[in-house]
Amino acid sequence: MIETNSKSKSQFVGYFGVKNYEKIEGELIQPLVDIFFDVRNIQKQNRKEIQSEGVFADRDFLDKSKDKNKSFFSEYFYDYIVDGIHKNGDNVEIPVTYCITLDETNCSKTCPKTKIRYDEMLLFDTPVFYFIYIDVKEVFSCLRQNSN
Repeated sequence: MIETNSKSKSQFVGYFGVKNYEKIEGELIQPLVDIFFDVRNIQKQNRKEIQSEGVFADRDFLDKSKDKNKSFFSEYFYDYIVDGIHKNGDNVEIPVTYCITLDETNCSKTCPKTKIRYDEMLLFDTPVFYFIYIDVKEVFSCLRQNSN
């Protein structure tokens, strides 16, 4: 039931497989993400989900790279977060990147309006990355809904 994701850069991220991912994505994950970002006034066009190879955990930043000139953080930060920052006329646009996590330890905060567990990384005072927690119990509940 637990799958291997050999493309992942992280040694600390867990994956598990489900047959009907579209149901979970459409009925659980996307509505939760939309609610979370709606209360922050972050539009869909200004956010992107990290693909599976880029998913990481808090422990990755403690990982000592073999290359003394590169740390996981600096490599990751530039490849996945800073990459989308661009200038649009006189404005600098900073897209928000997010990662869905099943690991509650990555999410030390609870949104007071939505009660969604999360954590964030800031570039100066601007959030540029969010962990958004989904309880595995909610995944199974979603799968069991309307299944006969």
